[in-house]
Amino acid sequence: MHKCDNRLCCRPDHLVIGSHGDNMADMRSKGRRKDVNAGEQNGRAKLTAEQVALIRVDTRGKRTIAKDYGISPAQAQRIRLGQQWRLV
Repeated sequence: MHKCDNRLCCRPDHLVIGSHGDNMADMRSKGRRKDVNAGEQNGRAKLTAEQVALIRVDTRGKRTIAKDYGISPAQAQRIRLGQQWRLV
């Protein structure tokens, strides 16, 4: 991770060890990228927030739901369980 946030900087002492997740969290905390292309705004999104809400209350089996929405059964299950999900 680069702690001075200057893209042209190449000083090794401005680097700190961190995972990709750490780097993304740092970016968000500094306001450099505020959910750009997240959720429905992502061009690869398959579901809308409304569809996700409908899946969460749907009592049918995950395979049936997945087929209706064009997603995998595993993704349907993650959505129903309220686990982290992506709209892609």
